[in-house]
Amino acid sequence: MAPYVPKYVSPKQAAEDRARLRSRLFWIAVSLPLALALLLFGYSDQAPSFLRSVTITLDRLFGYPLLALLSALASR
Repeated sequence: MAPYVPKYVSPKQAAEDRARLRSRLFWIAVSLPLALALLLFGYSDQAPSFLRSVTITLDRLFGYPLLALLSALASR
């Protein structure tokens, strides 16, 4: 059985891979709070009716986690 020989990765390719990973992590870190804020805005009176209906449908699909979060924040 031949010994394991790792694949050679050039320093340039390694730097590109790290930059790509950082970019993905950045966009994940930015998009999750923005999506949460948009969904929480969907429960407000100022939200358009289509956003309200989409928010309620998504919340119902996942077992009302947003409504529970809003209830917990309102009880403080």
